[in-house]
Amino acid sequence: MPAATKDTIKAATDHRPRVAAERRERMRKRLIESALIVFAQKGVGASVIPEVVAAAEVSQGSFYNYFRTNEELLTAVSEELSNEMLQLIEGVVGAIADPGLRVATALRCYLQLARGNRLAARFLASAGMRVGGEHSMVYDVLPPDLEEGARLGQFDPAALTVAVDVIKGTVLMAMHRMAHGRIAKDYPEQMVQAMLRSLGMGTADAVRLTAVPLPRLAIPAESLLARVQARAAVKAAEG
Repeated sequence: MPAATKDTIKAATDHRPRVAAERRERMRKRLIESALIVFAQKGVGASVIPEVVAAAEVSQGSFYNYFRTNEELLTAVSEELSNEMLQLIEGVVGAIADPGLRVATALRCYLQLARGNRLAARFLASAGMRVGGEHSMVYDVLPPDLEEGARLGQFDPAALTVAVDVIKGTVLMAMHRMAHGRIAKDYPEQMVQAMLRSLGMGTADAVRLTAVPLPRLAIPAESLLARVQARAAVKAAEG
């Protein structure tokens, strides 16, 4: 066999695993985005596998090649959404020198991301503590900033022992409000001001920090947030 022919066959053979892996990843993403939509509509306590299969337009057998249980699917959605939002926020707050401003900006960005995506907000409100568990913005990003802010006199050190729980509870309530009701344009800022004051910051400083223009969050087109938003727009256009 000529060397050129052998090289062609080898290239085609080497190409197949990559194509199969890419196809598998696309299918997994399709199932996760479909699951987020269904969980947002039905709640995380519901058994949603048949609805997810229908929304993703796959067979039930194909679904079980990726996820075995409803809980496993919920964990996958929670982790992907939490990690995505965390990366977006870390990308814009990392360069902020002032710890109080970092905390205020991170919280405002998180609420604004959810405000801009009603399905994500509904999922986050329903999932509650399951989203990211103790690996989320509240538990991973904020504690070092809160401690630094306390050393600088921005926060009350005594409040830090319950700070993450106060913030987590307030954020969940805000998610519920944004997902199911009408809110004022500055609702995220009002909520962040309340959180900052609960941690010992003065009202004037809380208002000042939440008045700083937010950095632009560039949401990639291939992200879970963008894909879900696009599907929601298509469904709305269809009537």
